[in-house]
Amino acid sequence: MTDAGLLAKATVWAATDASGEGQAFNIANGDLFRWDEMWPRIAAYFGMDVAPPLQMSLATVMADKEALWNEMSARYGLAHSYEEVSCWNFGDFVFGLDYDMFADTSKSRRAGFHEYVETEQMFISIFDEFRKRKIVP
Repeated sequence: MTDAGLLAKATVWAATDASGEGQAFNIANGDLFRWDEMWPRIAAYFGMDVAPPLQMSLATVMADKEALWNEMSARYGLAHSYEEVSCWNFGDFVFGLDYDMFADTSKSRRAGFHEYVETEQMFISIFDEFRKRKIVP
């Protein structure tokens, strides 16, 4: 995971610090997590139970859910259309990996960029902002 604010800070750092000159850096939050451990935390935020994992295509399962989204939007006063908040093919890509994906950020740390973001807290902050903007209930 890469928090957008962290990526912005790293971009400014790489563009203005001499150690970044002519270099390419991999930027990620800096912690490690597994989705099977993150999902219960996300579910808890929304007050939901977690079921065992079930392999499925989000693009297929969510293809007919626009009417449900519209009902939720009316009930909770949400401000964005289904098309604005969904990209199920991207979700299929991200969640469809059959291996753990780890990003090595040691090059940027060796060069002097030491900031990190805790991924669970990043999600909580994003969800808080989504609620504030009436993107999710």
